[in-house]
Amino acid sequence: MSDDLASTSEPTGLPGGTDGASDEQSNGRLAKMAADLLGRRTRWAAVVELLQLLSSVVAFLVLPGLLDTTDYGIMGGVTAAAVPALNLSNMGSHILLLRRAARGEDLRWAWQRAITLGTIGPSLAVLVLISLHPVLLPQVDWTVYTLLVAGGVMAFWLSELAVYLPIGLGHLRNAAVLRFATFLSRVAALAWFAVFGGAELVNWAWANLISFGAAGLLGLVIIQRLYGVLPGFRRDAAADVRPGLPFSVNGASENLVDAADRFLLLRFDHNYDAGLYTLGGRAIQFAYVPIRMLLRAHDSELYAAGKYGVRSALRVSLRLAPSGMLLGFGAAVVFWLVAPVVPWILGQKWQDAPDVIRLLSFLPALRSMQYMVGNTLSASDRQWSRFSATLATALLNLILNLIFLPNGGWRTAVATTFVSEMALLVFLCLLVWYWAMREDVGDPESGETGIGTFQG
Repeated sequence: MSDDLASTSEPTGLPGGTDGASDEQSNGRLAKMAADLLGRRTRWAAVVELLQLLSSVVAFLVLPGLLDTTDYGIMGGVTAAAVPALNLSNMGSHILLLRRAARGEDLRWAWQRAITLGTIGPSLAVLVLISLHPVLLPQVDWTVYTLLVAGGVMAFWLSELAVYLPIGLGHLRNAAVLRFATFLSRVAALAWFAVFGGAELVNWAWANLISFGAAGLLGLVIIQRLYGVLPGFRRDAAADVRPGLPFSVNGASENLVDAADRFLLLRFDHNYDAGLYTLGGRAIQFAYVPIRMLLRAHDSELYAAGKYGVRSALRVSLRLAPSGMLLGFGAAVVFWLVAPVVPWILGQKWQDAPDVIRLLSFLPALRSMQYMVGNTLSASDRQWSRFSATLATALLNLILNLIFLPNGGWRTAVATTFVSEMALLVFLCLLVWYWAMREDVGDPESGETGIGTFQG
């Protein structure tokens, strides 16, 4: 598969006609979809995602079976508080690193700036969350809360950041090596907990923290061996706060849509519903794997195209959109069919899980469209626009939850999520249309101008 930007612009005709051109065009599109799904980069992207999937599958099979529903709900609620804090505090260090690597900037400079922001910000976030424990979740044991927050924010981000350097370079084989290091650390932690943890949440909190910390240290060593760049701190990394802030705030806003439900269910003492909704969300996360595989395989291509503006990035996204929607709707069908098996595997304490999973199974199809549109804005340096749409949606979701969740349950949480997600898709589409129409010139390498490139 060619990596040239010009290859991302595929001229399309209008549908219909009687000269056989429509069938030929349709076959060409199917061939391109197959190339996107089966190309070399996508195969390595599959390895990257499958390694993450395998560790998630093991966690999904071990933790709900050992922990009771209340402890599982507590874990989900604390994680729900930690994830938006992580996204807000990392200052978009991963996206800036990916973008700089994709655009051929100095690796040592880019890596050390990412390390600086990606360490200091999450560390401060941990301290803030710990200080807010009496306000956020006073009913949760302090030790459990602190360990889960530290593991889910600071240690996790150290293990995750390194993967974005090879992804930005298009070196997905190296990204797979880094994912494998995390996979080994996570499986070792889960195996220890299954044998020695005694089904105590505090023991899993310790294992979780240590496993992510070990994976992060391994990541630093692997990056040094692969690219010869040492970790370090740079004073000039402070200049990245402004360009990185919209990425971090956008990420926090996106996660707030998911996290608010779980956190508020626990905060309003709907512990069983919190555990059930957490389990449903963890099950549905597997549906995102093929979608992430597709997107990750083309991250470097998308961000390189985005240098020329929204229209250039949109050409890449539109080429991937049919495959993404196909994967999303296919996942919905699969999860709808297999949902009744979950209580057989995890125990009858999760007998209500199939209903949650079936309703949430439609979410990946909706979000696959969001990702395509939103990534178009991010790749073309319109992240503030994406942030504004995401923040508005997060506030809408929070308001709906505060109104309806005190007397509601997991079904209420599902409803508020879908309303908010539909609103976000509409906002993002309008923003892409707005910025595309404002551009006078398209991709200079393709020689094309105008949104009409995407007819058909």
